[in-house]
Amino acid sequence: MSTNKNKNVQKEQVLQSFGLTEAEIKLYIELLKSQESTASTLAKKTNTNRTFTYDRIKKLLGLGLANYIIKDNKKYFKATEPRQLLSILKEREEQVESILPELESLNIEEKKGPEIEVFSSKNGIRTALNILLKQEKEILIHGSIKKFQESMQEYYEIWNTRRIKQKIHAKILTTEEITIENAEIDLLTEEESSITTFTTGNIVIITVWSDIPIALMIESNDVANNNKNFFNNLWNREIKIYTGITGIRRAWMELVSQQSSELAGYGFSWNLAQIYGREFSNQWHQTRIKNKIPTRIISYDDNNSTKYFQQRNIEWENFNIQFLSKDLCGPACITMSDKIIVEFLYTEKNLKVIISKNKEMINIHKKHFENLWKKSTK
Repeated sequence: MSTNKNKNVQKEQVLQSFGLTEAEIKLYIELLKSQESTASTLAKKTNTNRTFTYDRIKKLLGLGLANYIIKDNKKYFKATEPRQLLSILKEREEQVESILPELESLNIEEKKGPEIEVFSSKNGIRTALNILLKQEKEILIHGSIKKFQESMQEYYEIWNTRRIKQKIHAKILTTEEITIENAEIDLLTEEESSITTFTTGNIVIITVWSDIPIALMIESNDVANNNKNFFNNLWNREIKIYTGITGIRRAWMELVSQQSSELAGYGFSWNLAQIYGREFSNQWHQTRIKNKIPTRIISYDDNNSTKYFQQRNIEWENFNIQFLSKDLCGPACITMSDKIIVEFLYTEKNLKVIISKNKEMINIHKKHFENLWKKSTK
């Protein structure tokens, strides 16, 4: 008894999937049993109103589950072969297949937002920064390196050693005077920060060097690409400002760090030489000679400057010096390579140098230099 009941329930559920109501299923089953019946007879057998029975018959006719014949001017309805259900399914399948390409083209995959993880404590930071190295791509670093070193201590050295061993190059934008192997460093003049941002591949890690350091790791191509663009805009900026003695040395070293057809400058003096120092000057000349850069400079013609640069002229090859009055040279030391121009202002209370990559500015000052060179004396 229970088995028959289950079969009936299953049968009704299947027929409902064709869009039939319980009353329509009852009518369809009655048609199968009775072979041929009029609407009135069907209404009595199903115990329903004749009008409602007609409506339900129309539904079955429309689905192809029933048809009729006419005898003695009366319509006799009968169910079609149950296998018609399979034909209906096949027809529906073909209809769906015909519109499937159009439907699939409308099914735009939802864009996933960035995946974000938070790491806390030094162990958490180690985990996050190890993920960077697994990318095995160039790492862009913006912010404090000293805070990184102070907070992570021996792990800072371990991380850098691994990076160097894996030959992963780094570019660093920082306010700090640092030297790191297999890394390019560019100084910023922004305020010091306790935040360092690492970007590589599709990963950005923002670290806050508090008492308990925290790292926010964002995995997203869009976020990483935006961060790379921001970093590169800073890196490739046309004008930079360096301050202090280390800033002066850094700017002058940039002049000779790349090959150039010539280095030309005016406004040099004994006072400026005392700021950057003889030891640095020797290192600068060694780099200049290594990169085969001939040099012409114009110094102030005061006694101290004359004695100092005449001696330097003797000591170093491809280093030509002439002298001109301070009034004609002006209150700045300006030096140019093929690609950059460095300006040191004597009038600044704080030591400051301005570096520019502007080609028009370089060309204008080169022309001005040639005019001054003609007026200067050996």
